[in-house]
Amino acid sequence: MMGDLGKKLVDGLLADLRNLSAEAKKKYPVVRQAAEGSVLKIRTISAKEEDTAAAISEANLEVLQPLVLGCDSRCPKLVQISLTSIQRLISHRAVSESGAEQIVAVLWGLMEAGMEELKVLQTILVLITMSNNLHRDPLAKAIVVCFRLHFSKDSSVANTAAATVQQVVSVVFERLVVEDGEENPDTVNSEVKDKTTSSPRPGKKPPVSLGPCAADAYLLFQDLCQLVNADSPYWLVGMTELLLLLMFDLCQLVNADSPYWLVGMTEMTRTFGLELVENILTQFSPVFFRHPEFSFLLKERVCPLVIKLFSPNIKFQQSAAAPSTATAAEKPYFPISMRLLRLVYALISNYYTLLMTECEIFLSLLVKFLDADKPSWQRVLAVEVLHKICVQPNMLRCFCQSYDMKQHSTKVFRDLNAAVGSYIQTLFLLAPSSSAGSGGSQSGSQGNSNDSTPPAVLGGLPVAGGTTPPPAFEYRGMWIPLLFHASAGVAKPTFLEMLDKTDPPAIPEGYGLSVAFTCLLDCVRSISTIISSILITFTTFSFPPPPPADQQLCETLATSSWTSVLAALSLLLDSSMDESATQSILLAIQTFASICGQLGLNVPRDAFVTTLCKACLPPHYALTILNTPGLAAVSKERGLMRMSSKDSSSQHVHNSTMGDQVVAVGTSLPTTSSSSSAQVMLTVKNIQCMRSLLDMAHCHGPILGTAWHLVLTTLQHLVWVLGLKPAAGGSLKASTTDAPNAVLTTTVLTDLPVLSNMLSRLFESSQYLDEVAIHHLIDALSKLSQESMDAALANREPSLFPVAKLLETGLVNLNRAEILWRPVTAHLLEVSQHAHGQLRDWGAEAITQLVKAALAHDYEPPLKDNKKLQGLLLTPLQELCQSSHVDVRQKQLDCVLQVLQNNGDNLGHAWPVILEVLGAATDQGEALIRTAFQSLQLVVTDFLPAMPSVCLQVCITVATRFGLQKRELNISLTSIGLLWNISDFLYQNKEKIRADLEQDYEQPSTPTGEKSLLGPSDSLWMCLYSRLADLCVDSRPAVRKSACQTLFSTIQAHGTQLEATTWETVLWQVLFPLLDRVKAATGQVQKEDDKQSSTNTNILIHHSRDTAEKQWAETRVLTLAGVARVFCHRRHALARLDGYPRAWALLLEHVESAALSPSSEVSVAALHSFQELLVGDHAAVGDQTSVGDKTSVGDQVPDGVGKTDGLEQAVQESAEDQDRLWSNAWRVWYSIGTSCTVLPQPGEPPIVPSQQFLATLVQIFPPLFNHISSRFVASDLDKFAKVVQTAVSVPVHADASPFLIPLGGLDSNLSPLQDSVLRAVEGLQKVISVGPELMQAMYPAVFDLLLTFVQYSCQPPKYGTLETRSTNGPDRNSQVQWVTLNYSPFSEKSLVVVVDLYKNTACHKVVIQESVLQKIITVVRLPLGLKYACPSTSMWKLAAQSLLQVLEVGLPVARQPTNEPAFSAMWTQLGLALDDFLFSKHPAPPTLSVEQHQKDEAIDVQMVELMRQDILPHADNIPAEFTQKVISLLNKGSIHSTTFGIPEGDMLVRLRENFSRVCFKTLLEYSLATGENSADDGGITKLALTAFLQRAQDVLVKYTQDERLSGKLPLPRHRMTEVTFVLRAVTTLLTSLKVTAADRVDMAVWDQAIRLYPALVECVTSSSPQLSEALRETLHLYADLLAAPQRPPPAGAGTPARRPEPIE
Repeated sequence: MMGDLGKKLVDGLLADLRNLSAEAKKKYPVVRQAAEGSVLKIRTISAKEEDTAAAISEANLEVLQPLVLGCDSRCPKLVQISLTSIQRLISHRAVSESGAEQIVAVLWGLMEAGMEELKVLQTILVLITMSNNLHRDPLAKAIVVCFRLHFSKDSSVANTAAATVQQVVSVVFERLVVEDGEENPDTVNSEVKDKTTSSPRPGKKPPVSLGPCAADAYLLFQDLCQLVNADSPYWLVGMTELLLLLMFDLCQLVNADSPYWLVGMTEMTRTFGLELVENILTQFSPVFFRHPEFSFLLKERVCPLVIKLFSPNIKFQQSAAAPSTATAAEKPYFPISMRLLRLVYALISNYYTLLMTECEIFLSLLVKFLDADKPSWQRVLAVEVLHKICVQPNMLRCFCQSYDMKQHSTKVFRDLNAAVGSYIQTLFLLAPSSSAGSGGSQSGSQGNSNDSTPPAVLGGLPVAGGTTPPPAFEYRGMWIPLLFHASAGVAKPTFLEMLDKTDPPAIPEGYGLSVAFTCLLDCVRSISTIISSILITFTTFSFPPPPPADQQLCETLATSSWTSVLAALSLLLDSSMDESATQSILLAIQTFASICGQLGLNVPRDAFVTTLCKACLPPHYALTILNTPGLAAVSKERGLMRMSSKDSSSQHVHNSTMGDQVVAVGTSLPTTSSSSSAQVMLTVKNIQCMRSLLDMAHCHGPILGTAWHLVLTTLQHLVWVLGLKPAAGGSLKASTTDAPNAVLTTTVLTDLPVLSNMLSRLFESSQYLDEVAIHHLIDALSKLSQESMDAALANREPSLFPVAKLLETGLVNLNRAEILWRPVTAHLLEVSQHAHGQLRDWGAEAITQLVKAALAHDYEPPLKDNKKLQGLLLTPLQELCQSSHVDVRQKQLDCVLQVLQNNGDNLGHAWPVILEVLGAATDQGEALIRTAFQSLQLVVTDFLPAMPSVCLQVCITVATRFGLQKRELNISLTSIGLLWNISDFLYQNKEKIRADLEQDYEQPSTPTGEKSLLGPSDSLWMCLYSRLADLCVDSRPAVRKSACQTLFSTIQAHGTQLEATTWETVLWQVLFPLLDRVKAATGQVQKEDDKQSSTNTNILIHHSRDTAEKQWAETRVLTLAGVARVFCHRRHALARLDGYPRAWALLLEHVESAALSPSSEVSVAALHSFQELLVGDHAAVGDQTSVGDKTSVGDQVPDGVGKTDGLEQAVQESAEDQDRLWSNAWRVWYSIGTSCTVLPQPGEPPIVPSQQFLATLVQIFPPLFNHISSRFVASDLDKFAKVVQTAVSVPVHADASPFLIPLGGLDSNLSPLQDSVLRAVEGLQKVISVGPELMQAMYPAVFDLLLTFVQYSCQPPKYGTLETRSTNGPDRNSQVQWVTLNYSPFSEKSLVVVVDLYKNTACHKVVIQESVLQKIITVVRLPLGLKYACPSTSMWKLAAQSLLQVLEVGLPVARQPTNEPAFSAMWTQLGLALDDFLFSKHPAPPTLSVEQHQKDEAIDVQMVELMRQDILPHADNIPAEFTQKVISLLNKGSIHSTTFGIPEGDMLVRLRENFSRVCFKTLLEYSLATGENSADDGGITKLALTAFLQRAQDVLVKYTQDERLSGKLPLPRHRMTEVTFVLRAVTTLLTSLKVTAADRVDMAVWDQAIRLYPALVECVTSSSPQLSEALRETLHLYADLLAAPQRPPPAGAGTPARRPEPIE
């Protein structure tokens, strides 16, 4: 079944045929019959066929017959029905080719009959559109119908026909496109097919190569060209009459006559034809590229036509001298000119690749349209066309490649730009009167005939008074409004679209300039697009550089256009009064400068940059600043119609006063060429240009190159005028205080932060610049800065802008510091050395900020691992050390401190530079030293672990430099403490440091040039020791002291870290050189008071340190003591060294030299050091111990030291080496002792050593003796005795005596010297006691030495001829300066030692042979004889006790018969000693107390007891002479007691009753017991007893009588004492008589004793308790005497007499 469309077609046709039949049934029966037949046919078809339309198409003749007949009837009703039905058939594609031809014939007839013209046009359009069966002649006939109707008098028909023609023509070409698509489904090729056909000839037959639709289009386009060119068509047959009429009317129009047929339609045919050709060329350009036949038509028909039509437009010139009688043919006609330019644009824009030569002609002719002598409308049309061309970059690129890049071709692209630029300039520079209308058209001249001045009223409102003026340009009094500002890249022509205009329209004022302005901007944009597309392609994708052709293209585009573009843009920029327009101009300048820069065209780039820079500044100011030779060359190269610089600048002033608002007033920047501070006024446009300049530099910085200097110079001046001052980090901030002369409006004040941020962003964006660009930027800033420096030298205030921006640039480019660091910092270093303070301050600030930021920057690899980069970054900081300005150095050190605080853990290899910077500050002032030292403290306390081990030596050196600086004492002292901290760090991290150093260690060289054997760690320690040694010889005593203490403490605490071989280096390169230097410095010090050293320290100094000599003495003490301690504590390590004996000898030489120094402090300290060498740390390493101690050397190895065979071999030395070592020490000791105790000679100033020195010297002997004891002989003992005897005899100065000898006479106290001597002797005798026989032979010498000391108590020694006085003698108040010591305690102690020694050696052979006991008795005889006259009371007592002790031991030895010869002389001396003591010639002083008297008497009694017990019982073994001497002494003692017991005046001589009693008892006992006494002796005894008893009775009787007479008054004390003594004597006598045998006592004695009893009883009344006690004891004894005792029986003959026992 048929579909819906078929059913609809059938129903519609049937309805139409019925209507047609109904209308024609009476008048037109033929039509009715035909209609009925068609109805039957259609019904039949619809009933049989499914494809109704195709079936109807096959039966077109039958179906169309009634419709054709209806149209032929000329009946309007039938015609309408018939055309409607025909259109239905066409619309349903039910028309065959024959049917289509029949329909065209019907429509032709209707056209000629003038019926249903609109319906006819409609039907033709439907037929051609919907049916593909109409070709060739039928199609041509149909098109002719449309053309015929186009000339209808009915305007609606004509217009409809025109539209239909246009549609039909389009359909014809569309069919061609479809046909081409069917032939080749691919996209239509843009290039012409390469066909081998010959060029087609014009005619009715198309080329055989074309298809049906292509042939139709070919013939149609050919005839259109013919028609426009007023030629006969080949294909559109039936147009002959029309063409004849057309030619006739054309002639009429050419002759300026009225047309006959085309009345009122001037040039309609040509204009319409041009429109049709333009539409075809515009819409169907692929056809002309695909088919050579069409391209042939384009070249052979269209182009000649265009060139022909150009002729009147080119030839016509509008000027005042032109003749007024120009014919119409000579004048350009607006409709044709307008359509011609449209056609030209279509040709150029679509076919410039086909029509290279023709387009060159068209463009050249088009440019001529812009000549100043052409009508304004013609110039405007040309500008609009050029604008449409300029918005197409590809077209411009093709022009440049096709023409400008050819050697012998017209420079079309250059001419286009020049024409636009020239057109813009002529609008300003030509007088207003020259802008007359064109071609006698008054309306065409209205646009330019108006007054070119700014309107006073705009839209009814005054322009001035606050109303925003309209956008406009003003130049030299010429005011031209800007009517519009089209979008970029969009061309919207106005006059090219006026197809309905027949007369030239009025050109609005400013329209031409507005179009040209937009055209110029789009031209710049297109050029930029072309060049950017080429450059970006090869830049973005990392391609190699563009090919030479592309590079040449880009350069040609720029070089061909830049001069004209710059001339126009600069003129527009000068004259612009609209912010938006100005911004567009500035953007265009930026763009062109950018592309020139990208292409490396420096001159054009600089010219554009200069233009922009000049616009930023006032005219005169800009000329002064930017008037460089290079800019003059640029101006000359342009060669444009411009005014001189003088006129231009004056015009600028005019513009400023007319339109630009002044928003800022400031002073000019002083330069080297101009020092005046004139006022500078900035306008809104200047600020806007400044923004644009910033944008350009920000966006196009990489291409500026050397133009950076222009840009930065301009910005510097603008910043100066606006009062922007540098702030932290290099940014600029508004500062009214720093720029008091600047006057800024509110607008500018608001914009200043924005401008400041833009400036900052500009330099922040430098991080995106390539290496070359960043160097250009830095170079420009450096030049600016150099200019500022030169200006500052001329006493002008410099601009800090370049320095600040150098800083800012450096801060944002730290990621590529290797590129820019050197140039930036090199210049900043120059700035930091400038004489101008502010400039110098900013230079130093910039360097320090850069360094801090660089070290804090995150690099890859990390900065601490990049040694080269670290060194680069810190080099400028290090070079600041060369600056002589304190402020610069202060910033440098502050920077170092901040770097340490912020980045100390990551400095890595940068530590040497940091430390070097700190060390360099030691030559500066106090403030810098303090700041630097603060950093050094931070390094030592916090960052030593972070420091590479190889840098520790540098750290030590720097700390030493701070110690050596002379300005800050406290810092010097603290730096020594830092060295101690470093030593602790070295010790605690020894393993890590050793491992680090051994990686790349190179052995240092010795002073002789040889390689040292030191290891890396030991080299570090050696550096530390050497630096401390340098500090030990500093000129300041406090530093020397602290350094010495630290040096030796360090060696002592950490010396175990050193290798054995390193100790030799320590000795010979540190310690001994230090001793030599200190010794030399001490010797150079003057003896007089030198206050300089103390005044420099600003601290109080004790009088003991107030001279340089004393201070150096302290240093010498410390160094010598320190070296000695090193030898003591490290003896085990040192003993292994080959040079140890030499070192030991050299050290002893220093000790000896120091000990003999005139300074007592040095000498004493030297001895202390000597002593420490002997006693410290078990000094006997490898030495034999004292005799009897058999411990081996291995046993003496300290704890913790393994006793391996190697160690034993290293420690144990040969006996010969040991002998040499300690013999040398003994030699030095003896030398010191003899040298310091040389007795003064008459006439020479006495040199008396101090007691402390001598004591110390003697104290050295015991430890020294321990080492030499095995080799100690008698001669050595004599040397020792000589030294100590002389030493003990040395007096002290009177001023020092109170400190040694208390005035109270503390006899029991020994001086240190005396104590030391005794201790030395005691130690000596102990060693002798256990020594061999040869050594024990030295006992007598020891006794002699000690006894010599004992004699000093009573006989003080003399020290040469030196006059002395004693401290407690009669001469103690004399004025003698030297005082003899109190030797009593010393002698007493010596005596005690003698006694103890003798007790132990009394039986020794040599002691007996040398009569030691006799010597002892002889020595003690003197104090015993002096007794109470002895200088020391205790001395004679001690002598007595000592004698008793010695005799107790010695008498048994002396009584031995074998020893009789050795003791023969001793008995005599003993008797004399006892006599001198018991009966001394020196009585007791009257002040002696009774108690003391009794104690003294007890000593006498002890002597008697000695005789009673140890002498008399052994009388047989004792010489008789000595026995008689003893008996006589006893008799004398008993008689002596009674003889002197009488009162003398008021004083009673004290009687030794105990002594007398003992003497008497002893004498009586032995006299009665032995019976061997002579008669005289017995008589003396009896008389003594009788006298005593009688004397006692008299005293008692006298006392009783006196007591009664005195009554209650007591008797005098001496009377009571006398009576008491008598009573005690009687008691003693009675007691003795009782114990004596009765037959041995005479009875008369007993009788006399009994008679005394009554007198005793009378005394009982006494009230004295003392007397009563004595009386009671006496009366008790009389109990046994009341009866006479019985005589005992005689004793047996053989019974020996025995000593009676006392009865208590």
